[in-house]
Amino acid sequence: MTGITVAMIARNEERFIRQCLQSVKDVADDIVVIDTGSDDQTVALAEQEGARVISRPWPKNFAKARNWALDEVKTPWTLMLDADEVLLGDDIPNLLDGVSRPTADAYNIRIVSLTDRAEDLSEARVTRLFRNDSRVRWEGRIHEQIIPAIGRAGMTLGPLDVRLMHYGYLNEVMADRGKLQRNLELLDQSIKEPGTSEWKAYMYWQRAQTLMALQRLDEAVKDMKQAISLTHPTAALQPLFWLTLAKVYTVKKDFRKIHQTIREGLLLFPDYTDFVYWEGMVYMAEKDWDRAEECFQKALRTGVPKNYLQSELGVATFKPLWQLARVSRMRNQVKLAEAYYLKTIQAKSAFYPAWSEYLALMGNFSVSTVAEHLMLVMTREALIGHLNSMSVRNSAEQKLLDFLLESLSTSN
Repeated sequence: MTGITVAMIARNEERFIRQCLQSVKDVADDIVVIDTGSDDQTVALAEQEGARVISRPWPKNFAKARNWALDEVKTPWTLMLDADEVLLGDDIPNLLDGVSRPTADAYNIRIVSLTDRAEDLSEARVTRLFRNDSRVRWEGRIHEQIIPAIGRAGMTLGPLDVRLMHYGYLNEVMADRGKLQRNLELLDQSIKEPGTSEWKAYMYWQRAQTLMALQRLDEAVKDMKQAISLTHPTAALQPLFWLTLAKVYTVKKDFRKIHQTIREGLLLFPDYTDFVYWEGMVYMAEKDWDRAEECFQKALRTGVPKNYLQSELGVATFKPLWQLARVSRMRNQVKLAEAYYLKTIQAKSAFYPAWSEYLALMGNFSVSTVAEHLMLVMTREALIGHLNSMSVRNSAEQKLLDFLLESLSTSN
């Protein structure tokens, strides 16, 4: 017995719900799913995985639906998931330790959001694991929060090194304009309702991101400016507001406004590395290799952002190294590009774009030379393990794997 109930709401999640529930079967004493009107196989799949499914009509309010799930929890702890998330098996011991030897009453855990482009991974902390307490309930029609209720209940909140992989930002999922329009309508209602200026700023930020996905960019700019104006310049969400505004201008290809926005953000938050990295990416788009290089070197020097709510994964580590390799390649500095690619692979061996670009760069070299250079930053066994872990390998990757396996058998 773990003392944990996994709770979630779902509607038409047949694509994801099985893998989600399978990922938590070893940690859950109970699984409760509130289904809000699925007309696909969601209910049947959830029941096959041992969940208690309760069907309720969609209340046009995410907090209300989540709270229906909390009302069903009988165990001491609740792990709240979305159907498009997966608990990483490697982190299960940390999760169990957090509830068996608690250091807090509620925990912020890590959400790693996957996209169709591996380089766009992002990570954020969200409150999803907390004690079962009738005072702790979700608030907000959309982009709902539980931290206010945790604070009012006098409960402590701490970090826990547990990761959820989130698949909801894949293009195929994000392209569902029906969901986007639904979200926009709920956001419009939330903004009209009574609330603090901070809450309204948060809603405007979320609305701007929905408008971006709908390509309503001028409206998104207005919403971001409104969000910035509603909160104190040093408020916790302000860095994200400025960065999102820069991203809207990026989609609009308004380069002057992008640089202006980033520099204003850096005046307020000089150690928020995401600003520096993003400006480097913009300079790449402008083919200004010198300034791009300056930004990526600065990102490495600035380091991983501390005490910020959200940061793109790798903006101060492997991603600037990867971009420096690309800058060097654009300048036809092959040796320097190779050095940066090898450093990227050493820093993040699972980052596939660096692998594929490195092997393409080394296409005119013998496979033995490529293997020899890679073994400067990884052992042969680690290289074999990484290549074997790829679900699909191109010809260069397969050739390298075959060579490494043959050399391993020969050495033995």
